[in-house]
Amino acid sequence: MGIIRRLILLFYVLAVLAALIVAAGVCLQIIPQNIWQKELDFIISRQETLAVLAGMFLASLILLTGVFARSGNKLSIASGDVHLEIGKPGEVKVTVPAIVGVVERAAITVNGVREAQAAVYRQDGAMPIKVRLTITLGQGFSAPKVSEATVAAINDALRTALELENVPVEVKVNEVTHAVIERDKRVV
Repeated sequence: MGIIRRLILLFYVLAVLAALIVAAGVCLQIIPQNIWQKELDFIISRQETLAVLAGMFLASLILLTGVFARSGNKLSIASGDVHLEIGKPGEVKVTVPAIVGVVERAAITVNGVREAQAAVYRQDGAMPIKVRLTITLGQGFSAPKVSEATVAAINDALRTALELENVPVEVKVNEVTHAVIERDKRVV
């Protein structure tokens, strides 16, 4: 829920609480009948009452859309270290930039991927991380086939290097280009 909806909810709840307190006072006869009837007649006769009712109606609609809004899986970008294993030999940690490096190198080896940019996100569950990869696709290559091959290459690289099985990978094609990206020559 965003900050604007929270503020609307705050004022909405305060208005409802005030109305409930007044209604309780009327029901318990703390407020005499002649007073609340005169006040009610005055409030009903004012034009501002329609504006307040319209505002409450609008606030209700905004809060109602918040109820049905798709919240999605909230992920936070990982930083620092990721715990891979805690066992008899000790604790095994890998830095997030190392994971990003493994993912990007695996993705760039796939035929059709010109550039790759990865981000690692923390998530709850058995698998502590999720990878989001943004690629530049080469002209003439099929995005679904390249995406499938990229996910397979990334999972194979993560399994080989870090013994991570079935890491969720989300591939997004950011651009389609026909140019071949010049890469630095690697010395082996």
